[in-house]
Amino acid sequence: MIAAPLQADPASSNTLRLTASEWPPYVSPDGPKSGFAPFLVSEALERAGYNVSIDTGPWPETLDATIDGKYDVFATLWHTDERAESIVFSEPYIQNEMVFIRLSDSDIRARKREDLAGLRIGIVADFAYNADADTRGIDIVSSGSVSENMRALRNGELDLVVADRRVALTEINRGAHARSFDVLPEPLLKRGLRIGVSKQREDAEAIVAAFEAEIAKMREDGTFNGILATFRLSDW
Repeated sequence: MIAAPLQADPASSNTLRLTASEWPPYVSPDGPKSGFAPFLVSEALERAGYNVSIDTGPWPETLDATIDGKYDVFATLWHTDERAESIVFSEPYIQNEMVFIRLSDSDIRARKREDLAGLRIGIVADFAYNADADTRGIDIVSSGSVSENMRALRNGELDLVVADRRVALTEINRGAHARSFDVLPEPLLKRGLRIGVSKQREDAEAIVAAFEAEIAKMREDGTFNGILATFRLSDW
């Protein structure tokens, strides 16, 4: 059960409670400030004059808690019309390129829609991949994480896994999987990664505007690319 929304205190209006769910390499409890995305987002918001606290947790509970007002800002979110009823979105600050992962000894090509007929494809529950995707004749299997899906792929329970390219490469490079995986080169689609500010905050639009202004400055002065390099995301 998600905790009841915290009531805003005028004395703490400059304080933002930021959250995200674990999603290496974008969000990782082992990284500085919990990884690339919380680091980048908190840097921009702090430059805008806010005091930022960071608290990561499981997906999708962290999103639900942001909608309810327990947290003010979600650091890694894809836009949907349904979410926009409760959240004010920024413009994308980085692009996610979605790809298929297969076992290296598989001959699955997945170059066209017809190649997917009858296949078991793993996705993460409640991720907003593509609401318009035609999934007829495809067995879509939901789990709690990409890592869970890759274990299922290794065990023969799935034929393909959908993941962001950087996430896929991070999982493979972790070496936690006994069998080798391939990332198929053809991207499925791109999604813009954004922050989302709870509409429980009356100043939600102002927070988003301040974030976007600081991100633009960080791109101009090289800070943005510097943070990408620090987390080695510029290599991908």
